[in-house]
Amino acid sequence: MYELKIALRQVLSRKKQTLFAILAVALAVAVITVMMAMLSGFQDELVSSSIENNPHIVITPQDEKEEFIHLYRHTSALIAEKEGVIAVSPKYLGQVALEYRDNAEGVSLQGVDPVAEENVMRVSEDVVEGDFMTLVHTRDGILLGDKLAENLEVHVGDRVDAVFPGSKTTSFKVIGLIHTGTSADEVTAYARLDSVQDFFDEPGVVSNIGVRVADPYQAEAIAASIEEETGLDAVSWSEANAEILNLLDTQMVFVNIFYLLIYGIAGFGIANTLITIVAQRTREIGILKAMGASQKSIMVVFLFQSLVLGAIGLVLGIILGYIVTIALQNYEIEVPQEMYFGLQTLPLEVKPLNFVYAAFFAFIVNIISGIYPARKAAKLDPVKAIESA
Repeated sequence: MYELKIALRQVLSRKKQTLFAILAVALAVAVITVMMAMLSGFQDELVSSSIENNPHIVITPQDEKEEFIHLYRHTSALIAEKEGVIAVSPKYLGQVALEYRDNAEGVSLQGVDPVAEENVMRVSEDVVEGDFMTLVHTRDGILLGDKLAENLEVHVGDRVDAVFPGSKTTSFKVIGLIHTGTSADEVTAYARLDSVQDFFDEPGVVSNIGVRVADPYQAEAIAASIEEETGLDAVSWSEANAEILNLLDTQMVFVNIFYLLIYGIAGFGIANTLITIVAQRTREIGILKAMGASQKSIMVVFLFQSLVLGAIGLVLGIILGYIVTIALQNYEIEVPQEMYFGLQTLPLEVKPLNFVYAAFFAFIVNIISGIYPARKAAKLDPVKAIESA
């Protein structure tokens, strides 16, 4: 195909222009693949933390005036039998003051069945000292968030006093520390459900019931089914985190606009190179047309040039983007937890599909970039082209 030979000859004859056009595409693809890796990592980490740091479904009384769920054992057994449910954990929540020597901190005391809570929340994965399952055999045991323990200046083995108006001050032995990497580490304490119920003098009731399901993306449907059968309020993780998920959707719109701008800059680089070639090769184009080359053939020559420049830039950009992404993954850039929903390091996720998307859109932009110069070259009058050269 002679059009391809001519296209390659013209591309190679202007090495500097060709190099800059290729670099424009390569840098655009590299920047976008790195940005997509950051966005994918951020989304996956945020969704994962929303799913894993909370029950997939939280069940509370339907009436806001009602504080507790009664007959929770029967309700828990009923929910556990539902299809898709793999674990159920009733929980009593109460605000207390924990005291140690001259230190005092307000905390959220969570009374749980250790086995049930482990099945729902995988608490043991966050325990950095001690053993969560020790609660099974320790009626007066308590696990604290590591930041809370630091503020109280307590260590595993020390005893802290739980104080609440109207309740008898109770001493708990610290049997473990928990680190989740979130603000909860400053205010969370775990104790046995029966111990907390006795402390608040509320036997036979719980504040909520946490549920873990096999498929988190079916949680909303299962929650609706639980509401219908029990008459309680069931909120799925996606409903509870609706604002965050909406923020991600809004973020995607702005990111896509950013992608278009980057691709547009790369496209202008290719278009500028081809327009320059048209201006500098006017005589050659006129001679080709005088020798019988059709407008279609002239257009094909310049479209081939666009594809060659784009393809080389695309390959280099993907390689560069992959290398930069892997390098950033290994470097582990720290980010402020307060700004990024508790994330400690900049998350990057290498997904092959991201590179496919980048390649596809870069390819389309390259074709579009070559259309105007190709049409301009094809419309040249051969006689005027040769005379004006």
